[in-house]
Amino acid sequence: MGILKALTKVRGGYPGGWREYARGYKKDGVDPFDQPVSPDDRRSQIPALGYPEYWYPAVPDKDVSWKKPVGLRLLGTDVTLFRDKSGQVQALWDYCPHRGVYLSWGDCFWKGYLSCPYHGATFDGDGECVEFITEGPDSKMVGQLKAKKFPTATLKGLVFIWMGEGEPVPPEEDLPPEFFEGETTLVLNTLRYWHCNWMIGLENQSDSHNCFWVHRNSLLQLRSRTGGRARTPLGYRSERVNDKATIPLRGAEQYYFEDGKMPYKLYYPRAQAYWPLHSWRLLWTWFFEFFDKRNTNRERFDTPEEWRGMRLPGMHRLYFGGPSAMYTRWCIPVDKDLTRVVYFRSMRIPTKLGRIWETVTYKLYRNWVAHYNFSDQDYDAMRSTRYQYPEYLSATDSHVVAQRRLMTDYARGGEKFKTVEVAKETTAEKLVADYNNQVAAMKPEVAAGTSRLMAGSTRPVTSDMAGEQGDKDNVV
Repeated sequence: MGILKALTKVRGGYPGGWREYARGYKKDGVDPFDQPVSPDDRRSQIPALGYPEYWYPAVPDKDVSWKKPVGLRLLGTDVTLFRDKSGQVQALWDYCPHRGVYLSWGDCFWKGYLSCPYHGATFDGDGECVEFITEGPDSKMVGQLKAKKFPTATLKGLVFIWMGEGEPVPPEEDLPPEFFEGETTLVLNTLRYWHCNWMIGLENQSDSHNCFWVHRNSLLQLRSRTGGRARTPLGYRSERVNDKATIPLRGAEQYYFEDGKMPYKLYYPRAQAYWPLHSWRLLWTWFFEFFDKRNTNRERFDTPEEWRGMRLPGMHRLYFGGPSAMYTRWCIPVDKDLTRVVYFRSMRIPTKLGRIWETVTYKLYRNWVAHYNFSDQDYDAMRSTRYQYPEYLSATDSHVVAQRRLMTDYARGGEKFKTVEVAKETTAEKLVADYNNQVAAMKPEVAAGTSRLMAGSTRPVTSDMAGEQGDKDNVV
């Protein structure tokens, strides 16, 4: 029975296969999402439905037909998408201004127009009522009725929507640079749903330690002798870049290194035991590590520094699946208890045959391995996280501090969500800083050696930057 259970975990997620999670986890027995209200808790300032003054990915362009509109909920708002006379995908509030019916339940009987299912109010791509079928050609509603429009942009086969009330910023400010590159830049995408709040999903992505523990039986981590990132009581520092992103400053993983390597087993003295319990993975990991070393010599996917790490309004970008590929995971609120997760895999491939090969292998292997088998193993933790209760953070949670500060202090339009004045440094943040200082004092050479390894940069981080959680030089 134990072997079957282990194989189930490896096959496609925790604890079942990928089909069980294709539309997210069931909410049975899970507390609804709630937030703390204390002014001493930065989580009280982060809106449960996200920050609307940004562009967000919606649906693949190919999934919007000429005949039927598509309904979608983003940030607690229902929108409907359809094609206008020119063939461009447009988005309207999914609410008929006549009687409030879902426009997405209607039809596009006339090419380029959307008709409401209740009385036939018919709208163009700008939301203007051009006909009112049940009142005939002389209807006085024409020209008077207007549906709310959301700006859209279609890039690399994906439709994006501006969800804000204000004038939209240029899409280049909010969307990864590769969406604006030529055909030699391939961007593949996958859409998922998780039954948890978007911020919980976002914070999980950069967790510096759960990879070794939660994902140890995923296919990706079964290839590695460490099962993920190395164990260490020292948390990654994060540097804020242009008030738009936080990028990790690596080096803390060397805490237990011996002769430049991480021991396979560590001894836990209070339990008088070793972890991992067994060494059977070493029978095959050498084979994959041989090829992984060769992959490290491949050309790195170059991108501006502010497009690495955790980027506003809710995406993470890192090298995952090789240095030549940029991985993006974007957590988008649907409701306060449901998150829409959009994955991008970006690569620059000069040949058409190479792009075809990458697309085929993504559909047959990479997508399932990374976004189902690997990522689904986080579900039990994410869906059961009770955000409203006090936290007792560790030194390894410094990424959480950095992300929450970025959200509350720098998100566009975030000021309207501030209901109470939060302390400059909360109790949880002080706790992280204190633990980091204690651990850094035990091995100051590791703390002082924490450095940038992003995109090959090796600018050292000074010891006072590495040993404190203050906001010096944008490092937290």
